[in-house]
Amino acid sequence: MTLKQQKVLHYFRNITAAGIILGLIVFISSFFVSGITGDYVLSIGLSIMVSSMLIFGFGFFINVMEEMTKGSKGIRQYE
Repeated sequence: MTLKQQKVLHYFRNITAAGIILGLIVFISSFFVSGITGDYVLSIGLSIMVSSMLIFGFGFFINVMEEMTKGSKGIRQYE
């Protein structure tokens, strides 16, 4: 894995961590909201956490596909 790919993965990891922390804060605060808006805040918190995990997954697989198409030495030497 190249240094550029590691930087991209580090960027996606930081974005994911920030999204999970933000989603957790919104999720916990939904227990203190009264009325019908509590359900909305709960679903918003969960959706922020899930979407940040999806962003990490997409970023990870983009790096994996990029490495496969550029051809790392370990894969291309057997062809």
